[in-house]
Amino acid sequence: MLFVRFTDVPDTRIQNYERLTFAEAVVATHDLHQALSEEGTSCSGDFRLFDQKDELLYRGTFTFGTGGTYPNLYHQVKDRVQRIRTKKEDNAKRMWLLDEIEAETPDDYKRQSVKSNPIVSSTYQSRLTRLQRRLIYGAATVGVLFTSLFTATQWFIDKEAHAEQVTGVEQMWLDAYEQALQGEESLLIDLLERKDRSEEEDTLLVDLYLAEGADQKALELTDDPILIETKLAGLDLSGKEKLERLQEFQTSHPTDEGAFDIAVLKRDNETVANTKDVEWTASRISAKVTAYLYLGDIESANEWASKTKDPDVQEKIDNYQGIMATIDELNEKLKKTSSKDTSAREKIQAAIAAEEVNLDTILYSD
Repeated sequence: MLFVRFTDVPDTRIQNYERLTFAEAVVATHDLHQALSEEGTSCSGDFRLFDQKDELLYRGTFTFGTGGTYPNLYHQVKDRVQRIRTKKEDNAKRMWLLDEIEAETPDDYKRQSVKSNPIVSSTYQSRLTRLQRRLIYGAATVGVLFTSLFTATQWFIDKEAHAEQVTGVEQMWLDAYEQALQGEESLLIDLLERKDRSEEEDTLLVDLYLAEGADQKALELTDDPILIETKLAGLDLSGKEKLERLQEFQTSHPTDEGAFDIAVLKRDNETVANTKDVEWTASRISAKVTAYLYLGDIESANEWASKTKDPDVQEKIDNYQGIMATIDELNEKLKKTSSKDTSAREKIQAAIAAEEVNLDTILYSD
């Protein structure tokens, strides 16, 4: 399920900072856009789109009334997500977000046509052909990185859409952002390193350094080893590559968080369960719950599950208990089956083995 928060909307018919479902946000934007259009006025405000884990998927600005391009939030998010080209491995994530907004938007609000811009430059038209479907979703660090890249790129696209001239310097930055969205970060890093950066640009540069494997440069920019280690743990890497990166960073910059995340990757459940004083991110809480389940401590698993809003954590506990109950039933059945009935015993043992595989999948599916 998707959620939206608006900020800086001057019209009180939109409640700033209120957590709305995506469907509620679509209806609210539609109603205010229509009302202001009839009044001949316009206003705008920022919004952020989150998943049910409260991780940021998209951020942007919606314009209501006569100055607006879209009749409601559904059309804007759908249009924007489809425009930016991306690496092939992100396609499933892109499709997930598009499917979610389709499923959560009332049909009546999908039929409204997007108001076309009276002047659209030829550059913009060609840009849309090249910038096909982009998704800003993934692991925590990757999601933040691509949200920043996506937002910056959209600024240039919007400018072109209104036939405003893009300067040579702006075109250089646009090219750099486009390349970074496709996994080629070096040009954007070079440009950011040479400019007087804002706080948001510093954050983006840190994420770009990590995407390039320049962990030490990221640390030098922040002087915060816990932050960098946490971002490293959130990168979308194979287990082996992530473990190597974390171990190397932990050797030179040891933190309790690093020791915890390494223990998670090594499936050292005793260490994970016994760790107390780290910064408890959603992923670390989930790992803690998994460790307690592996150790059979359902009470502690439930206690830690209550500390996060992630419904997948509680679902993991429920699935674990269901599988364990099935295994217990099969073991009881095995005890009651005659040792002479070899065929029946083999079938029960095979069923137990299959449930144990399911159990391992449940525990370590993420």
